[in-house]
Amino acid sequence: MGIRQKIRLGFFALGLLLFFSGLMSYFELNKLSNSTRNMLDASLKNMELSKEMLDAVQDQNTALLQIMVTGSAEYDSLLFAGRAKFDAAIREAKISIRDLRGLDSIYAANVQYTGVINNFFDNRAKTGRSDNWFVGVYKTSYYDLTASIKNFMVSSQSVMDAKTAQLESNAYRAIMPGIIALAIAIIIIVMFSYFIDLYYVRPVLKI
Repeated sequence: MGIRQKIRLGFFALGLLLFFSGLMSYFELNKLSNSTRNMLDASLKNMELSKEMLDAVQDQNTALLQIMVTGSAEYDSLLFAGRAKFDAAIREAKISIRDLRGLDSIYAANVQYTGVINNFFDNRAKTGRSDNWFVGVYKTSYYDLTASIKNFMVSSQSVMDAKTAQLESNAYRAIMPGIIALAIAIIIIVMFSYFIDLYYVRPVLKI
């Protein structure tokens, strides 16, 4: 094989190496992009649902306070609307969120909170204006429910931090083929330069 064929073969091998390394980097970066998008979408969904739960609990709390202050039943519908909004957020969370850690504690706290409110309606004449009931019974269940929702938000953030570390590792793995191919390409170019100088340039200069 002549020197011309060797040079052509070398450049072909170099091009093939760069092509496959670029292809590998493309697939790895595409996978990284999809993972990042899924992680951000999941985090955003978690935040939205947590906000809906907190808003729903706040709606119930506001309605209950209005009922206790005014003694009127016209705010009952607002309380039940807040409860329906909360239940809808729980159902959507079970469907759309993969990591359900903390959702059981929200469900248990909500059962207790709902039981307290139902008890209030069953005994409205006795507890409607009782400060002891509001401070000693209701506020405890209310704070437990809101705290469990906030803990759910924090736990999802911890999961996101762990996934971020994994994405950093995937990013490093994605660029490695390109770095290796670039290093090999530089070595091959230096070798070609040396052999061209050795077999072409020096003989011509000697002539």
